[in-house]
Amino acid sequence: MDTLEFLRHVINICSKYDFIQGIETQLLDEPVVKIKAVINNDTFINIFYNAETEKYSFVLVKNNKRIFGIDNTKNWHIHPFEDPESHIETAPVSLLNFQYPTVSAVGCPYIPPLAKGDEGGFLNK
Repeated sequence: MDTLEFLRHVINICSKYDFIQGIETQLLDEPVVKIKAVINNDTFINIFYNAETEKYSFVLVKNNKRIFGIDNTKNWHIHPFEDPESHIETAPVSLLNFQYPTVSAVGCPYIPPLAKGDEGGFLNK
């Protein structure tokens, strides 16, 4: 998947969530894309993808500090809410899967149902 395809996918996923107030493309320079999904003035999701290395990173940031994250630097791991500096190994995660704990963290009472075709996220090619 190239960076433009990834960006389109992120926009599609984020547009399904009312708590995402905006999407900012911070870097789009093949093979890298960096996206900021704005939740409110002090909370956002940093989304990173490198098409050459197939590295992904999803980080929930509040008051300029990571409070939760998932990435595949070396191997897939979670930076849990309880201790965001720690690493807990996990299976591959899509942006859709990342959104579910994020919804709880930002206090959103509603998780939209997945549309047909969204089930696998972008990691399942």
